[in-house]
Amino acid sequence: MEKLLTRLAKYGLTKRFNAWLDRRIPPAAQVTLAQRSIFIVPSKAGWMFGLLLVLLLITAINYQNSLIYGLVFWLFSLGLSAMIFSYRNLSGLTIKAGNAVNGFAGKYINVPFRLSAAKRDHFSLTLSWQTVDKNLDQGADSEVLVNQETQVAMPLQLQTRGYLKTPRLKIQTHYPFGLYTCWTWVTLKTPGIVYPKAIKTPFIASEGGGSDLQTEANLIIGNDEFIGLRSYQAGDSLKHIAWKYLAKGKGLLTKEYDNQQLSMQWLDWQSLQGKSEESRLSHLTGWVLQAEQENRAYGLKLPGLTIAPSHGDSHRQQCLEALALYKGGVAL
Repeated sequence: MEKLLTRLAKYGLTKRFNAWLDRRIPPAAQVTLAQRSIFIVPSKAGWMFGLLLVLLLITAINYQNSLIYGLVFWLFSLGLSAMIFSYRNLSGLTIKAGNAVNGFAGKYINVPFRLSAAKRDHFSLTLSWQTVDKNLDQGADSEVLVNQETQVAMPLQLQTRGYLKTPRLKIQTHYPFGLYTCWTWVTLKTPGIVYPKAIKTPFIASEGGGSDLQTEANLIIGNDEFIGLRSYQAGDSLKHIAWKYLAKGKGLLTKEYDNQQLSMQWLDWQSLQGKSEESRLSHLTGWVLQAEQENRAYGLKLPGLTIAPSHGDSHRQQCLEALALYKGGVAL
């Protein structure tokens, strides 16, 4: 199948082929395999098996041998039965997209799927990503046995920022005798967001319309006296959670300190003048991660969007999503 995709790409037919697949097997969050979405052809062993049948038939005709005739017909029926069982090994299988997964462009993530069997078990299924570029490593194939419901996580190298778009998932089997290759290509609408590739550099101060002056502003969180505990609120830093109290079953609490006031720093698009659009997004992504790591408070300024200074997991998530979805997301 990889050779077929390579030849299609060589003659510029990949887009037409993918469009035909989209019409035949539309992208969805859940796909149940049936006749329309399953393909089957003889494998190399199957072609050799067919050649053997032809030679045996010629021998039987030449020598008028009833036993050889019987052997040919029996092997032929065995080949037909193998084709039916190979098809049934995929038919009825349901593939569902898993939970949302987020990651950074250029990094690997494990994309979760759920395979479920309604009426029968499905044996020796091999899962892989459809790819034409042989230099692009999309992780190893995964072989599974589906009994009722099976969780599978496929490694995938993220290529573009924006909403996660996984390539076609190929599910293939040679069960039961290896005489046929039976497969399908499904496109699952997997939820998730791909953040820009992070480039970590020293902060550049935001001064009006933008300046290239580098600074190491003192924005570290205060180390004042501990004054008590309060109930956890969404967005509180994980570093301030009272883990010992949580372990004792006293609930999720956040430590409070006297004068826990954070200075503010703007991570400004305009402060990266002279860099390309994607380079600016990568630098801003690196600054967001660096600011969170150093307990700094920060705001984000993008063309047409301003996020007020804050800190914590929810604020980091909001900023990273804004960077990932800038202008809808584009290629690296």
